[in-house]
Order: sequence, then C-alpha cells, then structure tokens
Amino acid sequence: MNTDSRLSCAFQAHISTRSRISAQSALAKGREVSLSTRALLQKGGGYSKLDSITPYRKARVSLPRAVASAATQQAEERVSSNAQASTSDAEPLLTRKQSQESVADKLIDLFAAKSPLEWRKLIAFSKQWASLSDGVFRRLEERQAAAKDPAEKSAMRKLARRLKTVHDELTEYTELLQCFRERGSHEWESFLSMHRPSFTADFFSHLENVVMAAHADPKQQEELAAMATRILALVTAYDETTANEEAMSGAAMQFDDLLQVSSLEEADRRIDGLADSGQLNPALLLTMAKAYSAAKDTDMTKEEVKEIMGHLYFKAKESFAKMQPPEVRILKHLLTIESPADRAEQMRGAFTPGPELETEQQDFLHTTPQQLLKTVDLILQTYERSAGSASMLGQAGTLMNPEVITRMKDIQAAIQKDL
Repeated sequence: MNTDSRLSCAFQAHISTRSRISAQSALAKGREVSLSTRALLQKGGGYSKLDSITPYRKARVSLPRAVASAATQQAEERVSSNAQASTSDAEPLLTRKQSQESVADKLIDLFAAKSPLEWRKLIAFSKQWASLSDGVFRRLEERQAAAKDPAEKSAMRKLARRLKTVHDELTEYTELLQCFRERGSHEWESFLSMHRPSFTADFFSHLENVVMAAHADPKQQEELAAMATRILALVTAYDETTANEEAMSGAAMQFDDLLQVSSLEEADRRIDGLADSGQLNPALLLTMAKAYSAAKDTDMTKEEVKEIMGHLYFKAKESFAKMQPPEVRILKHLLTIESPADRAEQMRGAFTPGPELETEQQDFLHTTPQQLLKTVDLILQTYERSAGSASMLGQAGTLMNPEVITRMKDIQAAIQKDL
C-alpha cells in the first residue's frame, strides 16, 4: 500500500454516531466524564473556569449594540452620501478631496468623543472601516501638521497613535478568524498550537463584538458563535495540557518513538496500542498537532514528510475519539438530529442493550438512561455557570448556540419523564 492509499484510509474513516473531537479537549487522566463533556462542549459550550489563562485586562465598558450600531451607521451614511457625490467624473478633484476630508473629520470627531474600549465595538460593527481607515490616518497626520496650538497638536498625535494601535490589533484578529475559515475544522487544533499567544482576552472580546454585529444574518451569527466557543475550547485544552510539564516531556519521547517505525502500518498499530493502554493522552496529541502544523506551514519540508505527519496526527485523533465513554458519543450523535421524533427513536435504541460493534461507517453503542442523564446534567450545569462569568469563558457561554442548548434540555426532559 502506497503512502497516498494509507492516508486515504486514515481520512475516510468515519463514525456516524459522533463527530471528531478536538485533540486537546481532555482533562487530566482519571476524569473520564468531565473529559468527554469538555470535548462535547467544543461544538457550542463553555467551561467552568478559565481564570488561569485569562490575561489581565481592564474592565470593559459595555456599549449597547444599538448605540454602537447607530453611531457607526450615522457615520457611514455620511460616508455613503459623500462618496456618491464624489464619483462623478466631472467633479473637480479639489471638491472630491474636500469631501474625503470631511468624512475623515467626522470619523475623527466620533472617535475623539469615545473611549478606546468603545472604538473596538464601533470598528467591529462598521462595514466600511477597512476602506476608510487609511484616509482617517492620513487626515490625522494632516491635522497634526497643520495645528498651531501645541495642545491640539498633542491631542491629534495621541489620538492617531492610540487609534492605530487598536486598528492594527483588530486587523490581526480579523486575519486570524479568516485563517480558521480557510482551514477545515479538523486542522484548527494544529493551527492554534502554533499561534496560541495571539488568542488573548481581547481577541475573544472582539469575536464577541463580531458575533453581535452579525445580528441581521442569523445564520452567519450562529456560525460565528459556534466558532467562538470551539476556539475557546481549544485554547482552554491547550493551556491545561501544556501546564503539565511532565506530561509534555513524556509525550515528546512517545512521539519520538513513533517516528522510529519502519512503516505507517506499524505506526498505526502503535497508536492503537497506546489507545488501548490509556497512554494516548492530550499531551501526545498536542505534540503531534504542533509537528503537523510546523511541517504543513513551511516550504522547507518535503511533501512526503507533511503527509506522514498528517497521517499520524489524524490517526491519533480517531483513536482518541474512540476512548470516549459511550454516553458522550451517543449524546453528540443525538444533538445532530433535528427532528424530535427521530431523536426520541434514536435515544430509545441507545437504551437497548446489545453488543458494541464497530464498522468502517458506524459504531453500535448503548448506555443507560441514568448515565446519559448524568452527562447531560453535567454539561448544562457547566454551561449555566460559565454564562454568568465575567471572564472570557463567560463571554463564550453567552454565545453558545441556543439550538444546541434547547435540544440538550429536550433530551434531559425526555429522560427524566421516562425515569
């Protein structure tokens, strides 16, 4: 079997009863239910704590969405009307320049009247800031150079410096989000492992603003909210895993052993053996994710090496997913079913005892109503705690897909009724 065929086998493996979990979505060994529920929450949930990874940040000033939207809309309406007037070929160049300066001056006055914390919402809600920003910064330089009053000159210089800092920061966050969109969700863990320092509290604050700004498009808003909670889950798992230096050191040695094998088939057998013995842990998955991302994102690595790293990483993710308790995998499957009637039928089937079988396309699993209810209760309790938190975790909790929560509560009610 050639390398392409082996890779194809690894990528085609699919289990209909669950979606692939994040490689870093586990807690420490010995906390299986919490480990699994953490993985589940990556699709739209929160976690119980994040203080240990939340960078220091000044208290945010909450600017109501309507205020931010109205302020941005008013400024952009002026931009739009002036821009239309400036498109005529017959219009003198001087008039067009004056019109652009007028637009920039209005935006400068708007920013001068707001705090830097409020700028972030104004920019996130703006659809035209990307095209207007250069003109605003040029106008700030012009006004600073033309100012005769030292106080005014200092004010323009300070405003330009602070606004440029916020602009550059939010531009970086926007580029990070675009990188996630351009990658398949199965590659998010490896990407994050190489860019962890960029995912700060301010990044999640901006992401929250972006989600709110998409209120006119519910579908887009739902996708952004799901992305927010998934990224936060990956950050949480990454930080908890890397905090264990002993585990990371052991994982490095395990990964080095894997690279000494003579074939991919032998590597697959070793990975399965690690999973069977419980040694396939988040630290090893994170180490493999970093290696895959480093190989994939450089032109210095041969394509064959990239393929091997990808094969090992995704094989390990598959094996790790099968280590989840059956009730977690069953719940993840139930949450993908839209019809309440179909969901109830599938749930009844999951409560029917039988042999646990595995095929290339399906896993046949079963659990008890009590175990499934215990898992659902734990997830909902974690969500409710996080939604009331003032940390990044709390922000993500407020963005969780309400449809997922509704389905989970329906499952909870159905089990409680039968019990």
